[in-house]
Amino acid sequence: MKRRYRADAAVPTAYRDRRWDGLRRGGSGVGVCFRSVAAMAALVLASPAIQAARPDPVVAAGRIDIAADPGGAVTAWQAALATAPKAGARRTHILVNLGAALVGASRSDEAMPFLIEARDAPDATPADKARTATMLGSALADLNKLDEAKASLRSAMAQWHAIRPQGSAEEASAMNTLATIHFAEGDLDAAERVGRASIDLYRRVRAPEDAELVGSIGNMSTITLQQRKLEASEGYAREAMTIAARILPEDHPTAIVALTNWVAVLAAQNRRAESVDILRRIAALREKRFGPDYPPLAITYNNLARNLMFLGRAAEGEPYARRAVAIGEKTRDPADQSLAAFRDNLADQLVDLGREAESVEIRRLAIAGLGKGNQQRAMRIRSSLGKTLLHMGDEDGAWEQFAAVDAWQAKSLPETHPDRIENAGYRALLAARLKRPGADADLLRTLDITERETFADADPDRRSSFVADHLARLLEASWLVGDRASGFRIAQLMALDDAGRAIVAVSARASARDGAAAALIRRRQDLLAQRDKLTQAALRAYGKGDSDYRDATAEVGKVDGELAATEAALALAQPDYAALTRFAALDEAAVAKRLDRHQALVMPVPFAGGALTFVVRPGGGAWARSAEGATTLADAATLRASLGLALAARGALADAAAERPRFDRTLAHRVYRDIVPAGLDRSLKGATDWILAPGGGFTKLPFAVLVTEPPRGRDDDPAALRGTPWLIRKAALMQVPAIAGIGEDVRPAAAGDRFVGIGAPLLGGTAAPGDLRSFYRGGAVDRDAIAALAPLPQAERELRRMQDALGLKPSLLLGAAATERAVKAEDLRQVRVLAFATHGLVGGAVGKLSEPGLVLTPPATPDDADDGLLTASEIAGLDIDADWVVLSACDTAAGESPSAPALSGLARAFLYAGARSLLVSHWAVRDDVAARLTVETAARAARGEARPQALRQAMLGLIADPAVENGADPSVWAPFILLAR
Repeated sequence: MKRRYRADAAVPTAYRDRRWDGLRRGGSGVGVCFRSVAAMAALVLASPAIQAARPDPVVAAGRIDIAADPGGAVTAWQAALATAPKAGARRTHILVNLGAALVGASRSDEAMPFLIEARDAPDATPADKARTATMLGSALADLNKLDEAKASLRSAMAQWHAIRPQGSAEEASAMNTLATIHFAEGDLDAAERVGRASIDLYRRVRAPEDAELVGSIGNMSTITLQQRKLEASEGYAREAMTIAARILPEDHPTAIVALTNWVAVLAAQNRRAESVDILRRIAALREKRFGPDYPPLAITYNNLARNLMFLGRAAEGEPYARRAVAIGEKTRDPADQSLAAFRDNLADQLVDLGREAESVEIRRLAIAGLGKGNQQRAMRIRSSLGKTLLHMGDEDGAWEQFAAVDAWQAKSLPETHPDRIENAGYRALLAARLKRPGADADLLRTLDITERETFADADPDRRSSFVADHLARLLEASWLVGDRASGFRIAQLMALDDAGRAIVAVSARASARDGAAAALIRRRQDLLAQRDKLTQAALRAYGKGDSDYRDATAEVGKVDGELAATEAALALAQPDYAALTRFAALDEAAVAKRLDRHQALVMPVPFAGGALTFVVRPGGGAWARSAEGATTLADAATLRASLGLALAARGALADAAAERPRFDRTLAHRVYRDIVPAGLDRSLKGATDWILAPGGGFTKLPFAVLVTEPPRGRDDDPAALRGTPWLIRKAALMQVPAIAGIGEDVRPAAAGDRFVGIGAPLLGGTAAPGDLRSFYRGGAVDRDAIAALAPLPQAERELRRMQDALGLKPSLLLGAAATERAVKAEDLRQVRVLAFATHGLVGGAVGKLSEPGLVLTPPATPDDADDGLLTASEIAGLDIDADWVVLSACDTAAGESPSAPALSGLARAFLYAGARSLLVSHWAVRDDVAARLTVETAARAARGEARPQALRQAMLGLIADPAVENGADPSVWAPFILLAR
């Protein structure tokens, strides 16, 4: 017969990123694994007679760690059994351990006779009986006899408790295995309750840290991940990872599983790029130690394939997906739920490769293979099948699948469970498309639950990866049923990016009960950011095989301890902290009351490749979508590319000499008409100030360069460019990451009266930031690389002119004084304007730079406090009380990677630190242009002109001035945007 292997993992469903190695049954893996490391390790303890040291097979076998080497343990205990008498305590002890080793080696069917003989042995001690009941529970669960398994484990727990009424690690281990069975049955609440009780008991009896504890905590990560409790899941995964790094070799199966659990959390948070190196390393370690047909290796390949698929590399991932299926078919029963999951994942790869019909057949095969077993897995695959059928245009077939899933979920999950919320989103969309009765009510109910549950906490920043697509489905449903009010709420949720959440974090501090509570809130938020940064560093070290991985994880553990203490203090000082971080969408009427007659809120969000735009004025609201078949998102990206951003870099005036591509004004007009369809013209009449709240990819769009009427003349003719009807001619523009603060006076009662200008660092080279491959050497900032950047000849003049124009109390850090240490020491409170004039570095764009930063004068001897780069995380740690911040540098609006939200970099950091508004750049700014635009904007604002209009007039003046080389080219005059909270 085919050897049965344990289902070492619960593998993800299609179109979803819930990857994990599964719940751990013991030391060789996390996942729906039903053996227990502690229980097996305990089995090597014999009666006093057997514990006596002597050179016999029992002693030799007892030295083998079953979790780390189950195959070797089987061989050793088989040898011991060959020397055992036909009855007696020695034989019973050997039988229990041999059964445990066979379960550990995924040979539970072979283990059963030995465990039954041990259970029925008349001379078995109470401890032997309890251990046997524990291992029988694992073996029965392995054989999908879940009811019998639960009965055996409950018996084991009772027996262990009778032996040690105060509790024991062995009782906790049996309890942990019981939790995995609840998980396999789909009873996640029971799994979480029992799993947490297991960990609590383990710690209460002060058992030492070991592989069992790592596995138990890892199980809780998987359970809470399945519940979509991402913050809790991340906490468990991180703790398991840090303990494993302290006590286990890196190739120990349980240590590998701890890392795999963390990869699952990363995937659920849409952080897949971080996982690829880790998964490749896990695959190499597993194959080297256990061979090419090792069942958990299939899980690693499966997860690697999914990562690659979600990164747009399905062709690269397909071979790994097929390898996972091949291993599963070779080592697992046809009805095994993990094999079904591998097939489901392969079907996902095929969908991405355009082979949808083939994917449908594979999914139907996976469902048929499961039969009546594991309906939780079957429903996940049905959900995947429904999504594929919907994508293929078979809406009736998709409705049938989602209806079946809904009927099953209604029996086992509350309506607030993320799986039910996601399924409800598909049903709401299909109900709207199929014009089913009650479609509008279905949409509203689903939206209410989504906002209440999924956006209950805007801090921390990370949210499950399914949310963006879910909101897009609800938006389409709102349009189809004609519910603009719901659509407006959905658009706000879609537009809430990292910058918006930074504003929520600042608002929480501002709303604190007192200064002490505000300080604790800030401390908590800072520790979360620090922990995230340290964790990412630890994972990068692991993926590359760096030796400092253990030290890095130890640092994460220290921060976790500080965070726990801070949260305990915060719970006492501010019991309603959670309410302060809750995000709630506004309705149109509330927004309209905050606008004056010249203002308009314009909120475009992606919609079926095009755009759906909401406009709110004091008299009411309107909405309109781009034409069917519009490619607005793609066109917007093309438009940005035609600005020649790759050629620009803040530096000398000669930067403008490179040949520039021709800006496509006709495309700019088409994008404008997609975002502002003619149906909205009447609503926007008389609006001279637009408050922009774009969502999705539109946050990266420089709205000022859109063209409101068909352009005339040639695109490379300066006169034609000066006469172009740019959107900036029509209205002043201000962008907001969240609309909650519109119309509110964000300036404190006593506005600051200071100007702080920082910049013109001492640099002696000729390079632009993009010319250098890396600013790092040996893991630290390379001082010579920083110093090799070109100086900024206009920067000091720019800041001094800004100082004169504003007439505020000045504080300048220029040249040699513009150091990172000096900035951190400067008092940045009671500041009206804080301005930086320097090079800006985009996160991820240069070598190992993982976050954006501002270049300052490099020190002679760099250290942790001053290395010449003021990074976004360091900016976020500053205490800034500034009415507005001017970032006259390259790419200061940019995110941490090309795929990141456009305002998630330096802009987000300054908002988080306390800035109320910012002047930031979409792309690298020419040195002379940066000086002119920022100084004129500041001067106009100082004379009382509203800042959006001040920036608008500065841009229009530049366009009209023929003395400025290429001044009418939008890549020259349009880099800056005004961002406000």
